[in-house]
Amino acid sequence: MNLKRILSNSSNLLIIGHQNADPDAVCSMLALRSLYLKIRPNGEPTLVCADVSRLSNKVLSLLESPVEISDFSEKSHDLIVLLDTNSKLQLGSRVSTLLKEPARTLVIDHHEENPDIGSIAEHTIIDTQATSTCEIVFELFQDLNLEIDAATANLLLIGMIFDTRRFFYSNKDSLEIALKLIAAGADYQACVNSLIIRPDRSERIARLKAAGRLNLQTIGDWIIVTTKVKAFEASACRGLLDLGADVAIAGGVTANDEVRISSRSTRDFYTRTNVNLGTDVMEPLGELIGGEGGGHANAAGANGTRNRDEALERSVELIRAALEKNQKPIEGDR
Repeated sequence: MNLKRILSNSSNLLIIGHQNADPDAVCSMLALRSLYLKIRPNGEPTLVCADVSRLSNKVLSLLESPVEISDFSEKSHDLIVLLDTNSKLQLGSRVSTLLKEPARTLVIDHHEENPDIGSIAEHTIIDTQATSTCEIVFELFQDLNLEIDAATANLLLIGMIFDTRRFFYSNKDSLEIALKLIAAGADYQACVNSLIIRPDRSERIARLKAAGRLNLQTIGDWIIVTTKVKAFEASACRGLLDLGADVAIAGGVTANDEVRISSRSTRDFYTRTNVNLGTDVMEPLGELIGGEGGGHANAAGANGTRNRDEALERSVELIRAALEKNQKPIEGDR
């Protein structure tokens, strides 16, 4: 695949991010827009996602040159680039209708590959070893010998800081890239500050309710918890890890009857067990809830339309099965 040729041949590019777009998604969208305009200066890029997270809104508010991100596009586009997801279901029902021709669609992502990716895009740049999609976009700038200005360097570094939890989940490559971005003009402290925001009242209540409703099971030495919330599933999982869980799985049902399952695990859990929440747990759960699932080893989710409670129960069974398959010693369930 010749990425430069694909982008240069596009006069009206559509860049799409997943719903409730986090800073990695939003910043990679903005950075790819910059890359595209360097290749096609007279091009007309449009950025779309169903909605963006509260934290992403803060990042966007700090931009010196604001860029509009719409919730839909009525235009005709000759190329679509999907960023930070390779699942149609992660786009939201309305935005997903924009994906029509795989031959004119490119996916750039760092999540585990969706088995149905062929029905979405013929062109893919998927690197599951990358810690963020922003890291992949940085590599595209390098591969195409394009200069990264300070504003774009800040965007890419913000996305990396967010997805690595301030480089807690990092590797040699991501740290080297961060140094290159700082050398290109990124302000590390300003990037960190842009991601500092106190959870609003509703999110804090959701976390507290998640703790009050949790179901706790132990498998060997591992503490596995599941819980039910109405919103903020990922945040609830992070809060439960902070309380001491090794794996946290939260399930919610939206006002539109969409079932959302989110999961998080500690680095120690994955390192010692090799249980991958994306492939071992969320992909099977996606089918159970009538949708799709996937993600990373330590952070994954599934979206569907049914069976939330059954999915939470099944998630523990899948973790148990994965532990047994990976032949990690289990001293006995308590």
